[in-house]
Amino acid sequence: MSDRSTAGETAAPAEASVNPVRVDRPDATADDYTTTELLAVAAAREIDDGETAFIGVGMSLMSGILAKHTHAPDCQLVTESGYIGSFPPGVVQSISDTILGVDALVATDQCEIFIDNQRGAFDVGIIGAGQIDSRGNTNSTAVIGDATYDRPKVRLPGSGGSNDIMTSCGRTVVMMRQQRRAFTTKVDYMTAPGHLERPGRREELGFVGGGPCAVVTDMAVFGFDDDGEMVLETTHPGVSVDDVREEVQWDLRVADDVRTTPEPTRGEVAMLRAIDPADVVLRGTDYVYEVSFEEWSSTVLDHWEQLRTVQNDTNN
Repeated sequence: MSDRSTAGETAAPAEASVNPVRVDRPDATADDYTTTELLAVAAAREIDDGETAFIGVGMSLMSGILAKHTHAPDCQLVTESGYIGSFPPGVVQSISDTILGVDALVATDQCEIFIDNQRGAFDVGIIGAGQIDSRGNTNSTAVIGDATYDRPKVRLPGSGGSNDIMTSCGRTVVMMRQQRRAFTTKVDYMTAPGHLERPGRREELGFVGGGPCAVVTDMAVFGFDDDGEMVLETTHPGVSVDDVREEVQWDLRVADDVRTTPEPTRGEVAMLRAIDPADVVLRGTDYVYEVSFEEWSSTVLDHWEQLRTVQNDTNN
C-alpha cells in the first residue's frame, strides 16, 4: 500500500510514454482546456502507477481511466459493481453498467469488493461531496440548514461508497466544486469521516484507511498537514490565494510555497474527450437523450477504438 499522504507530492505533469489518441505534440501544454478538464487531470495525477484505485462514476471514473491510459498504465481500477483491473471504454450512466467490466482481471460482486476494501486492500479512492470541513469530513447526504433531516433544505445523492472508501482505502481524494457554502466550518451531516475532530481519532476507532489526502477543486488542490487540517497547496492558473480564501468559511492554512497547478497536456485533454465523446460529464450535455441509439453507439464505438489503440500501444 502506498504511503503517500499529501497532494503537493503528486501535482506534477504526467510523464506520458504513449501518444494518447495520436494527438500532435501530446506532452505540450494544452491551450484550449476547460476548468472541468483541469480538475479531472489533477485528480488523475493523484493515482500512482501500480496502485489499486477504487473509483465511482462521473469525474472519478474519467480520472481513473485517464491515469491508466497515461502515466499509470499498471494501476488497477476497482468499481463498486465488482470489477477489478478492467479497461472501461468511457463514461457510464450507472455503477451497474456492465461495460465497466471490459477486460477485467476479476469479476466478482459488490459484497466482495467492499469486504476487500475493509481489509485495506485498495491504495486510493476517489469520491465527491456536497460539503467539506477543514478536517476533510464530507457530507453527501443532506444540506439541512434550519430545516430537519427528514425535510432538509437540499437532499444530496447520498453516500454511495464514499463512507467505505474514506474509512478503509489507503488514502482518499475528494473532488468537488469550490464554493463558500460547500467549504463550511461544520458539515450539516457527516457522510464520510475525514480526520474527524482531532488527530488520532481515526486510529482510536479502528479505521484501516488513512483518510483524505487531497481535495481537488475547480480552483485549487489542497493537502492535509500532520494535524489533519486542510492546507492549500496549489492554485489553478489565473486563481489567487485570496480567490480561494473567499470560497472557504474557515481561516484556511496555506503552504509556504503555494505553486500553480500544472496545466493539462494536449494528450491528456484529447484522452478525456475520447473518454467522454458526448460531453455527458465534461460539459453536462443531454446529447445521449437527443440522438438516436445508432448515432450514440457509433460515436461511442469510434472513440472506444481510439482508446483500444492506446491500450495496445501501452501493452506493447
